[in-house]
Amino acid sequence: MRKALGKGLGALIPDAEFAESVKLVEIERIERNPFQPREDVDKNLDALVESIKSHGVLEPILVRKTGDKYVIIAGERRYLAAVKAGLNKVPVRVLEVNESQMAELALVENLLREDLNPLEEASGIETLIEKFSYTHEKVAEVLGVDRVTVTNKLRLLKLSEPVKALLKDGLISEGHAKLLVSLPEEEQISLAEVIVKKGLSVRELENHLQRKREKEKKPAKVKNINMVSKIPGIKVSLKIKSSGKGQILIQFNNKEELIKLIELLGLKPESH
Repeated sequence: MRKALGKGLGALIPDAEFAESVKLVEIERIERNPFQPREDVDKNLDALVESIKSHGVLEPILVRKTGDKYVIIAGERRYLAAVKAGLNKVPVRVLEVNESQMAELALVENLLREDLNPLEEASGIETLIEKFSYTHEKVAEVLGVDRVTVTNKLRLLKLSEPVKALLKDGLISEGHAKLLVSLPEEEQISLAEVIVKKGLSVRELENHLQRKREKEKKPAKVKNINMVSKIPGIKVSLKIKSSGKGQILIQFNNKEELIKLIELLGLKPESH
């Protein structure tokens, strides 16, 4: 199937799989595809509606027959535009496929048109995996990509909701999102806002994260300071990190010195 990608949906379907030639079917007998990966399939139909009013549905809608109904495999926008145009019947071509194949074809057909946003792609892939038990390898073969690409697309579903919204609206790119997804949620959101505000490129974001990682890897500088205690036998030293955090180390030689130190500092055990 990989070789067929880019040649249109017809290249994915051998002629022998078609149950019959093109025929007209009543609009009310046609149902929308439950596995349609596009969320905004019913938007911006005005031009298509006008075209259908003038010329009709020129390309048959690809469907799967279930009982006396027909479920759309490909051509949902044409169907919706035909409904808005007031048509009673539309041309369809029936394909003999099972539910899994229908979901696969719907996803591949939309990917061929290259108008899914990254989250819609990821959601469609997730459907194939979770509902139809596809492996990552099988999805990769169907879509003509490598397995790592499939895995990376699925990871986008783990983005925080505000970042998903920015990705869906095109305010950040899939490249940005792939870098953000491994970060804690708060950092994802704050960095995404910086990307939008400053127009950071993917490379600039990558460089920023690289500098952050290098800074985190550097061992903190520790300054050791020995202090003089007024209590005989007590030794005090300070360990102060470059961040400002640190520790006070107090050494004593016997129980008496410990008791004296506790009294001086006003310490007592925590109550539980």
